[in-house]
Amino acid sequence: MQNHKITILSLFSAFLIPLGIRIIPEILAGHYPIGFDTVFSYIPWIKSGYPLNIEITKFLKGANLFPLVATLLDKCLVNNPVLTIKSIGPILYGFLGLSMYLFSQKVLNWNSQKSLLLVIICSLYFISLRISWEMYRQMLGTIFLFSTLICYKSPNTRISGVLAPIFSVLTILSQEITAVTLLAILSVETTCKIIKGKSASPIAISSLFISLVLFSYMLYDPSSGMLKLPLERFAEDRLTLAIHIFGFILYSYGFLVPFIIYGVMKIKNRLIYSWIFFTLLLGIWPMIYPPAAPPLWFRWIIFMVYPLAIFSTEGFSNLLFVGSRSKKGVRIITMIYLSFIIFMSSYYIVASPEHAFPYFSDYNPYKVYIQSSMLQSTIPIEDIEPSMQAIKWISKNAHGLVVFHEAFYPWAVICDCLPEKYIIVREYDLSSPERVTFVDVLGEIIMKVEKGSQQVYTIWWTNGKGWYNVPRLPNNFKLEKSFKNIGVYRAELE
Repeated sequence: MQNHKITILSLFSAFLIPLGIRIIPEILAGHYPIGFDTVFSYIPWIKSGYPLNIEITKFLKGANLFPLVATLLDKCLVNNPVLTIKSIGPILYGFLGLSMYLFSQKVLNWNSQKSLLLVIICSLYFISLRISWEMYRQMLGTIFLFSTLICYKSPNTRISGVLAPIFSVLTILSQEITAVTLLAILSVETTCKIIKGKSASPIAISSLFISLVLFSYMLYDPSSGMLKLPLERFAEDRLTLAIHIFGFILYSYGFLVPFIIYGVMKIKNRLIYSWIFFTLLLGIWPMIYPPAAPPLWFRWIIFMVYPLAIFSTEGFSNLLFVGSRSKKGVRIITMIYLSFIIFMSSYYIVASPEHAFPYFSDYNPYKVYIQSSMLQSTIPIEDIEPSMQAIKWISKNAHGLVVFHEAFYPWAVICDCLPEKYIIVREYDLSSPERVTFVDVLGEIIMKVEKGSQQVYTIWWTNGKGWYNVPRLPNNFKLEKSFKNIGVYRAELE
C-alpha cells in the first residue's frame, strides 16, 4: 500500500511540477498571453473558428490537431481565446512532464526518484522552457511521441497494439518535427529487427505504416502528382553556416555537456540514439547541402533537448545518488552546478526582457531562436497595452496604408482594430545568419507608393528602444502620436 501511494504521488508530481513552473510566467504576465505563435497564430485561429470551418480533407493536409483541440476547448468551455491559450500552455507542459516520467520508467526502467529528477531538469532547462513559451503544437506532438514509444516498448498486449497506432497518428497530426522524428525512430527499429533476422514488432509495423500513409498524404501535391517537401535555401557559405549552427548547439547545451557525455556512456537505448541522430542531422543539414535544407533548422536542434536531458539526468543521478561517502565533495559540486542551472532558468522565467540574465540578453547572439525572457510576447508585456492604444488610434485617425510588422499585427487582430488598408511585414530569412530587417522591407514598400497617392503609417518603438534589430525608424518617418514606448509614425514620401 505504501509503494502504491508513493507511485501515485510521483505521478502527480511529474504532472504538477512542470505545470507549476510554466504557470509562473503566465501569472506574472497578467491577462496578456506570452509567446509568439500564441498571438500570431493560435489566438487568431480560435477567433476565426479554424479548423472547424474547413473540410476534413484539408484538415488532414496539415498538422492541425492542436488548433482543433484549442478551438473546441474555447467554444465548449472557455469562450475567451486569450484565456484558453494562457491555460493550455501550462497544462500541456504538465502532461509533457508526465509523459517523460512514464517513458523513463516504462522504457528506461528508471526508478521514481531518477524519473522525477529527469522531469525537474528538463522542465527547468531554458531550452525546454523556450519550447513551452510558444511551441504548443510541438509539445502536444511530443506527448504523443512519448506515448507511442511507451506502447511500443510495453509488453505485446492487445491494448498496446491498439493505442500505439492511435498515438502515432496523433503525433503526425500534431506537428511536423515530431512526425518526422517518430517515422525515423520506427523505421530504425523495424530495419534493425529485420537485419538481425528477427520478426519486426507488429506494433512498430502498424504504427509506421499508418503514420507513413498519413504523412505522405500531407505532403502529396495533386498538381504535380508527387510528394512536395518544404525546403529552405541558404546563400551563405558552408563555413559561415557551420560556425552559426554549431555555435547555437554549444549555446543551447554547453552547460550539460559533461553530464551528457557520462549519460552517453551509460545509456544504451536505440530509441534515444535514433532521436538524437535524426534531429541533429536535420539541424546541421543547411551546412551539408545549403541549396535544399529542411525549414527552421534551429527547431530541430531545440527538439534535441529531451534525449539530451535523459543523458544529462543519467549523469546527474550517478553523481548525486550513487557512490560512497568519499564522493561527498563531488556531490556538493554537482548540487552547486545544478543549482546554478536552475537559478539561471528561474531568472529566464521571472525576469523581464529589459532585465534578463546576461546569458540570455547581453551574451546571446541567437535571440531570434532563444528569446531573452519568457515574460514577453511578440513585444514586451509592458508594451502590449500602449501598442493596442496606438493601434486603436491609427484605426480611427490614419487614412492611408498601414504597414504592420508581424510583432504588432496580432494585437490589431486581438482588439479587432484592423484598418481598411494594411500590409504585414514578416521576419524574413529567420533561419539565416544574415537577415533582412523591417527597415529594409519598409523602404521597399515606400518606394512603390507614389507621392501624394496615400499616406503610409506604421507602429514602432520610440526613443531607440526598438526590437528586431531596428532600434529606430529612418528619419523620413515622423512621430505622429506616442503611447509610452510605442509611437505611431507617418512616412514623408519624396
